[in-house]
Amino acid sequence: MAAMSRTPGNQALWLSNFSSPLELVNLPIPEATAGSVVVEVLNTTIFPYADDIHKGHLPVFNLTLPLVPHPSHIGRIHAVGSDAVTLKPGHLIYFSAFITARDDESVFMIQGHHGGEDPRAKKLMQGEWRDGALQQYQKIPLENAFLLDSHRLCGELGYNPADLHEISFYAMGVGAICEAARLQPGETILIGPATGTFGGIASEVALAVGANVIAIGRSRVGLARLQQQLGKHERFRFVVMTGDLEADSAAIIATTPGKRGVDVYNDWTSSALEGSPFFASSIRAMRNRGRVVLSGAPAGTIAVPYAFVMHHSIMIIGKLGVERSGIKLTISMIESGLIKLGHRGGAGHALYSLSEHQEAFEAAKQGGFKNYHDIVPCPW
Repeated sequence: MAAMSRTPGNQALWLSNFSSPLELVNLPIPEATAGSVVVEVLNTTIFPYADDIHKGHLPVFNLTLPLVPHPSHIGRIHAVGSDAVTLKPGHLIYFSAFITARDDESVFMIQGHHGGEDPRAKKLMQGEWRDGALQQYQKIPLENAFLLDSHRLCGELGYNPADLHEISFYAMGVGAICEAARLQPGETILIGPATGTFGGIASEVALAVGANVIAIGRSRVGLARLQQQLGKHERFRFVVMTGDLEADSAAIIATTPGKRGVDVYNDWTSSALEGSPFFASSIRAMRNRGRVVLSGAPAGTIAVPYAFVMHHSIMIIGKLGVERSGIKLTISMIESGLIKLGHRGGAGHALYSLSEHQEAFEAAKQGGFKNYHDIVPCPW
């Protein structure tokens, strides 16, 4: 590490091990080789659980150290590889950190954030695509840089890089709602726990698609706040869960149009929990041919009611992340104004420099849906 820190030009946060704090260092500016892009990182939004990842409290992320942590960003292209045909220096891009092995699409990881489940993914995380977004200059795969219409997004809609990094959250919602669940207008979707960032995002995406949304959670205050954040939308309802399986299932069904049950259940249980607190009640509120999409990150297992699932032809789908088509759909929904970012969508961003990272991580623990904390490695 000492040899790397001698070359100035790329200020970065270096995670050497889980027992030591992040270190602010100078790394070399990466070179753009064929198949890659080097980007000036303008903004990356901090997750509430980022500090727990860096301290090794969430082994589910399977990080291989040392590295520069954190996934996606909004950036300005610094240099491109020899095979780039559209992207040019100066272009504004969104970087999706889901990296797939080019010679085996079943192997993937999340750059700077998740080591994947396949042992072969370690080759990606330890090699070309090791370092994440908490640095001024990041090397990324060419195909993971999505060109943004800066005239429309920044000029006409007035978005800045912090606003635009909300793309990373909405894309996750699109992955679950549009790609995995294939939610249709007029269908009813149950989302829970819904009071976290991704539960709120999924609720907003589902409303944008034209669905009826029922949000569930244990906190009436949190669910009522989500209702306010979504503008008291006429297709949004919520149910406060009690822990009584039969009563909770009945309450969900009673809230659906015509009391017919739900078409889709999207679970966003957090990594801090074992199993899913709402799965048992929620799956019993489903209609025939319903779809369950598991998008959270809990440890442990869930008990599936075998006969109920079989008799009702329920499909259970696991979904991590989003495909390229889903990212493009997300950007189109934002460009069209169907999804609104920043102050236009009622969101706020607190901005921090790389040197203020610990303050950012602590503040982000109190963040959530539409209350974001961002690190700004390079000025806009």
